[in-house]
Amino acid sequence: MNTKKPRDPLYPKGFEETKELKKQIYDLQKPDKKEETDELTPLKKLNHKIGVYLSPKSIDISDNEKKRKIGVIITTLIVLTLIISSYYFIIYEPSQEQLSLAKTTKLNELHDLYSGALTTTPNAFLLENKINDATNPEEVDSINILTYATNDWKSFHKKAINLHQDKYNRTMAVYENESKNTIISASQAMEIINENDATILSQIKFEEPNTVSVPILVSRLQAGAGLVKVGSVVDIYTNNNSTYENTTNSTSAEINGCTVLSIMRYEENGEIDSEYSKSKMIVEGNLTNPNENTKSFSSDVLEMIKGAIVNGYNEEETIALLEDYGVKLSNYERQVNLGDLDAQYMLLIETPQDKVNYVLDNMDNIVLTIPTSEAPDWMVSELSATYQN
Repeated sequence: MNTKKPRDPLYPKGFEETKELKKQIYDLQKPDKKEETDELTPLKKLNHKIGVYLSPKSIDISDNEKKRKIGVIITTLIVLTLIISSYYFIIYEPSQEQLSLAKTTKLNELHDLYSGALTTTPNAFLLENKINDATNPEEVDSINILTYATNDWKSFHKKAINLHQDKYNRTMAVYENESKNTIISASQAMEIINENDATILSQIKFEEPNTVSVPILVSRLQAGAGLVKVGSVVDIYTNNNSTYENTTNSTSAEINGCTVLSIMRYEENGEIDSEYSKSKMIVEGNLTNPNENTKSFSSDVLEMIKGAIVNGYNEEETIALLEDYGVKLSNYERQVNLGDLDAQYMLLIETPQDKVNYVLDNMDNIVLTIPTSEAPDWMVSELSATYQN
């Protein structure tokens, strides 16, 4: 049976054969899908090569080659370990020790100078951070703590002096490490601040004077040889026989800047009993004519004052006559190099309140001295005459 489909009369003869031939040509030129799928991209090729290189089965290495490579690796590790250890112990560790020592020293200096009221100031934290952040000893040494601390202490103390003055424009300098107090004027306190750096200023604080007047009974030796007068500024020292528990053999005064408010001698020192005699003998032949001129004076200073009070004497004349009697007497004794060495003195001394017990407990051992900076006129004259020649 003929099943061939009849040719379409609309297509020319030979068209079907031509179409079949083109299809066969196209199929021959078309790329194989399987080959396209199996083709590797450049990235995959690179990964493939690396995998082959790293795979222990990809390359056949001999035992000698393996041993040689392991030896090289071990030797390299040993050399690196030696180099790192040498650097650490010879260079790094000593430099770190020096840096640590420099930091510790500098921090100790910081804490010494920035103590007390300045411990928490901004500059204290700033300098501490600089020290901790330093990377070498030279950098640590270059941090100038003293300059910062001096400026900060001066500013702090000047404010403290303005705030802590009494009605006499005085302030009290308290030396913390030496446990001594000095009552000085505000201007003298300013001089101390301007003339010193933080090594001194960090050991001082200024407070408002809290003083009391203390009566003491002392010998002439203890009372500045009896040459102190009312208004004298004296320093109090203690001789070696003191039994006060806080007393040391320090060469500095126990109390500075005490003011003498009053002085009294024993009553006997006011008793005056003097006699002056002048004689002359005239001889003429057998005649002798003695001639004697005697003057005497007897008085009691205290009785004269009592008499003036009850109008027995002119009070104004008596006071003018006896004014500074004790000081004048001591000065005359000094000038003629003769005096009552056994005289006793009752003095009223202004001292800081916290030093009252010290003064009372050591009354037999304290010595009042006159600072040359507060010297009386006679002492100034003597010093000038001595050193200007």
